[in-house]
Amino acid sequence: MLSRIAESLFWLARYIERAEGTARILDVNYHMLLEQSQQSYRLRWEPLIVMAGEEDRFRKLYGEANAANVFEFLAFRSDNPSSILQCISKARENARTIRDRISREMWEDINGLFHLANSFVPRDEIAAGPHRFCDKIKFGAHRFHGVTDATLPRDEGWHFLRVGWSLERAEMTARLVDVQYHNLLDGPPAANALDNHQWMAVLRSVGAYEAYHRQYHPPIEPEKVAEMLILHSQHPHSIRFNSTEVQAGLRAVSGSGVGTYTNEAERIAGRLVERLSYDRIVDIFQQGLHGYLNDVLRMCGSIGLDIARTYFYYAVVA
Repeated sequence: MLSRIAESLFWLARYIERAEGTARILDVNYHMLLEQSQQSYRLRWEPLIVMAGEEDRFRKLYGEANAANVFEFLAFRSDNPSSILQCISKARENARTIRDRISREMWEDINGLFHLANSFVPRDEIAAGPHRFCDKIKFGAHRFHGVTDATLPRDEGWHFLRVGWSLERAEMTARLVDVQYHNLLDGPPAANALDNHQWMAVLRSVGAYEAYHRQYHPPIEPEKVAEMLILHSQHPHSIRFNSTEVQAGLRAVSGSGVGTYTNEAERIAGRLVERLSYDRIVDIFQQGLHGYLNDVLRMCGSIGLDIARTYFYYAVVA
């Protein structure tokens, strides 16, 4: 497979996953605020900017993190490279350049999602609230996953897609747990109450609310939420599950066997999977959740860079 094709597939998956994750968090946050007092209003929007990693850019454009500003910034701004519209546009452009390597159904689906997303009038959606827009994005992304599963052969291209969306999902969950745990437990008193409704919102941000109740039963406890989203081996949004998917996808591409690696990305992915497989949540809290998740994010970033070095960039010969 050509390097440019592998890179386009990898980033196509990442951008779709980023758009869906941002839409889900925006939608859940909005519904949570409908049931909360106005005193805690601002506290619920600040973390979304932190999770997006665009604090500096946001501060240059807006005075405060209120519902309208955050929704516009994360959904529609063309000068925010991580906005939902920008992610979908980049995903479509990557798909357009490799139309001969993906199924016709995949192209039609991503092209349709692009035109649907751009048909919304930002001013009207901001006035109405994010649910209508975010709902279309979420289910559009889910449909794209389904179409891809049903129509794309399980060859190298499939595995680059698999690695892309799993790596993006692992990073997003790590940022969510880190930012929200700090906000809900270590923040000001208005956000410090152990409110089941707030933790329910965290779980719903990654589609884990029902799974949590099947696994742990009520009440919702912060340590168990963190355990599920970090260490659960089967939930599709947990860091451990997605790290395992990244490792399996990289092995499938390189042909390396269990217990071996052929490049730096595989080595780091293997270290991360082993760490998540044997660590316990009590040990993670003892050493510090924030530091632990920072290490996870650093390793995920290194995996992404090493994938690019190994598969996407040609070596320059002097």
